[in-house]
Amino acid sequence: MTDGGEKQTYYGNCHCGAFKFSIALAPIKKAARCNCSICSRKGYLFAVPEKPSDFKVEAGEGVLKTYSFGNGVAEHKFCPTCGSGIMVEAAKLNFLAVNINTFKHGSVDIDNLEISTTDRAKAEPVYQPFALPEDQKPQVPEGQKLYTGSCHCQAIKYTVVSEEIKEVRTCNCSFCSRNVDMWIYPLIASVNLLGTEDKLTDYLFGLKRAFHGFCGVCGVDVVNRVDLHHIFKAPVRPINVRTMDNIVLDDLKIEKVDGWSLNTGPYKAYDV
Repeated sequence: MTDGGEKQTYYGNCHCGAFKFSIALAPIKKAARCNCSICSRKGYLFAVPEKPSDFKVEAGEGVLKTYSFGNGVAEHKFCPTCGSGIMVEAAKLNFLAVNINTFKHGSVDIDNLEISTTDRAKAEPVYQPFALPEDQKPQVPEGQKLYTGSCHCQAIKYTVVSEEIKEVRTCNCSFCSRNVDMWIYPLIASVNLLGTEDKLTDYLFGLKRAFHGFCGVCGVDVVNRVDLHHIFKAPVRPINVRTMDNIVLDDLKIEKVDGWSLNTGPYKAYDV
């Protein structure tokens, strides 16, 4: 969503830079989000151009992977290397919505946008979380809770045993800001990926300490396996709470971390 006014050109890209684009929009003061089962997992924040031709591929034509579900009208396009969700396209409806979170850092004042929410959480067919078999349910100590979650297509599933989740951490680094990931940091032993680890696509960047694991089918960022590095072996297994079942995201307290200022050097992937 944009306000009226002379169009300006915004640039963006997936995190790894394999796909780069430009889009002509009136100055962005408003944006739209959707609380459906895929959009809430991807953390999309949408801008809709006046016409799809206002969106131009600057590099990486044909790179993006497509994920569809339900009636298949909407195609969610993401980078198969880094998992960045770029846009949602419904060609039959001549509709295109682009993820503002992938725009060049600082080109949109995201924190001060007027955001409207489309309520499609209960749209038919209603999304059903996976059913956890009895023999896969872990023991839950007194005072803790069992949480389940998955990517959207449910190729990746997990359980987490922890205290009640009331607070999450977000980060504005070049990667986390694209997914609007909401992290908790349970101990490794508290997380069970239920034998779906082989379905994860790992993405590394920068110091390459964090193995960001996303689903190669639907593009949803699920877990950060920071213990896999040969030297830096953190005892936790961060989980993206956006992928959890039966969590009301808007009720969570958010701790914001300025990961952007911790970058070891300027982020270069925007250059076109």
